[in-house]
Amino acid sequence: MTIAIIQTQTEDSVSTWLGQDLLLALASHDLNPQLILTGMGLRHCCYGYDAQQQQRSLHKRYGLLELFDCPKPWVRRDELVHQQLTAEDFILPIEIIEPQEWAQRIAAFHQVLVY
Repeated sequence: MTIAIIQTQTEDSVSTWLGQDLLLALASHDLNPQLILTGMGLRHCCYGYDAQQQQRSLHKRYGLLELFDCPKPWVRRDELVHQQLTAEDFILPIEIIEPQEWAQRIAAFHQVLVY
């Protein structure tokens, strides 16, 4: 993996959709980007937090990741606890990362894009 896309904004933010567009474009070119959900972006893939924009569904578009060879989205365990979420609250399988691993894992990417 060389590219990470970190989603930090609410599901109705313009930057959320731009980040998702880039994520899907990279995935369609077999670049296998790593999706990282943090802050307000943590709920992008949670049931009940779908957003619609120009007849597009945020959840349906994230569901396309399963068609590609992309790794599971990462979320931090402490953020899950803070927002009272579990892995079952997500529309996609996720990988839960311990807070102490977070910076080390992100540092391993060649490109990190934050939306």
